[in-house]
Amino acid sequence: MTSAAQPAGDANPDYSQLGGRLPLLTPAELDPEQARLRDQLVATRGADARAAGFLLELPGGEVAGPFNAHLRVPGIFQALRQWAAEIRRYGLPADVQQVAILTLGAAWHSDYEVYAHAAEARHAGVPASVVDAIVAGQPPAGLSKPAEIAHRLTLALAVDHAVGDDLYAEAHAAFGTEPLIALVNLIGRYMSTAAVLACFAVPVPPA
Repeated sequence: MTSAAQPAGDANPDYSQLGGRLPLLTPAELDPEQARLRDQLVATRGADARAAGFLLELPGGEVAGPFNAHLRVPGIFQALRQWAAEIRRYGLPADVQQVAILTLGAAWHSDYEVYAHAAEARHAGVPASVVDAIVAGQPPAGLSKPAEIAHRLTLALAVDHAVGDDLYAEAHAAFGTEPLIALVNLIGRYMSTAAVLACFAVPVPPA
C-alpha cells in the first residue's frame, strides 16, 4: 500500500481534522470490503488526484474528501462507483464534466468539491480564467459551446430547480437524449457528494 506524497507548502501539515465530523479511518481499521474499496479508490481516483494536483490519499493511507464517509457504508460506496461508471459510458467530454461539477460545487459552496475539481478542470484544459469565474459565481467566457450549456444547465438545476424550454432545447441539441440524461445524473451525483461534504463538515486540506 503506497502513501501519497505531501503537497507543496508546510513540510508537516496537520491532516488530522480532514474527516470533519467523522474521525479519519486508518487502513488498519478497515474490514476486508472497506480495504478493497479503499485500494480501488486510490488506484483510480487517487491517480486522477495525483495527476491533477489535489490531495485525496493522505500520507498514512487515510482518504480525504467524501471518501472517509463513504468507506463507512461500503454498499452505498460501491453503488456510487457503479453510478459513476455508467455515466462515463456516455462519453461526455472532460471539459463538460468538469465545468458541470465545478459549477455545482460553487453553487453549493462546497469547499472540497471546488478544491478538487478546480484542479481537475485545469488539468482537463479548462482555462484558469474560466475556473476562477465559475468559482466566483461569475459568467465564464471562453468555454466550448457544450461546456457553456452544461454550466447553465447545472445552475438551472442547482439554483433555480427548473430547466426552461429554451435551455432544454439547447442542451438536447448539443448532447442528444442519452448523453443529456447522463449529464443530469452527473450533476445529481455531485449534489449527493456536496451533501455528504456539508453534513460532515469536511474541510479542504491545508495548503
